[in-house]
Amino acid sequence: MRAFILLCLLALPAVAQAQTTGQPAGQPAGQPAAQPTAPSSGAAPIPLPPWFVEIDTAKKGEVARADFLKYRMKSFDELDLNKDGKVSLEEFLKLAEPPYSSDVQGGPTLEERRNRIRTAFQNLDLNSSGFIERAEAEAPIQSEFNQFDTDRDNKITEPEIRLIMQRLQQRQMAERQQIEAERRKGLVALNELIDMQMRDADKLDKNNDGKISQQEYLLAAGPADGAQSQGLLPFDIRKKLVMIKFNEIDANKDGIIDRPELTAYALKEFLETDLNKDRFLDQDEVKKFQEAEAAKTQELIKKMVPAAAPPAAPPKPAQPQQRSPAPTGPAPGLPQQTR
Repeated sequence: MRAFILLCLLALPAVAQAQTTGQPAGQPAGQPAAQPTAPSSGAAPIPLPPWFVEIDTAKKGEVARADFLKYRMKSFDELDLNKDGKVSLEEFLKLAEPPYSSDVQGGPTLEERRNRIRTAFQNLDLNSSGFIERAEAEAPIQSEFNQFDTDRDNKITEPEIRLIMQRLQQRQMAERQQIEAERRKGLVALNELIDMQMRDADKLDKNNDGKISQQEYLLAAGPADGAQSQGLLPFDIRKKLVMIKFNEIDANKDGIIDRPELTAYALKEFLETDLNKDRFLDQDEVKKFQEAEAAKTQELIKKMVPAAAPPAAPPKPAQPQQRSPAPTGPAPGLPQQTR
């Protein structure tokens, strides 16, 4: 961890590039990240990191340990303003400011960068002296060189660094895939929704012809009678609801639902459900969609089920007969023209 932080903060070209362009350290500005390439695949080789090209000015295809150390310590020497062989926290915090780093839209603020650098300083100050001494700064750089120098000849050659860069990119890709998999837990993509609907449709496709007839689709209405129908809506209501859905999916109205129609309907439902338009359905979006569908179904049921007659009023107790004037109009409580 300390080595990683030091390499990020003291390697001036790498940190400046990462802070100002938003690209990973070691990736040339304006170039897309290189994809791992098998050595024997015949494809273009993995690009060399910028620091290798900048150190190997003689184009010998190798970088010596001393040259690597001098290059990596360049920022340390610049930060050591009084040239006492150590860097104070005040000097180290200069890494948060230009020319070492600058504000980038969507990137960390100056204070956020300073906080990160304070943490890095504490990790690098091994003896807690309040300074990063030259030996403390050099140790992780020497360790990094050892990782690159796989044959231990005190030189980093092009084949060595290309192989390491390839492995690094493969590891980073695997990490990104793992992060994406974690992020997507509980989310449903369009292809997954289509697959789920196809599997449900296959259960109804009793003759396995890849299509669903009205008769097959009516199986979704459930049992007409018996113990399994207890607590369900009347069978004729369920049949009507199922056929409404069938007709929505059957776009060409030929009485058959095929896979293109199922796919198109799944896409329609997906677009309606994906409220934040991130191309995934989360649990909240699915819940809202289901609630909206349930409300539509309730409205349909209300139209299908006749309104219940109001309960009859209880009989009034008998009243003693009294003389009353002869009625001159319709009976009380009845509308006109009903006598």
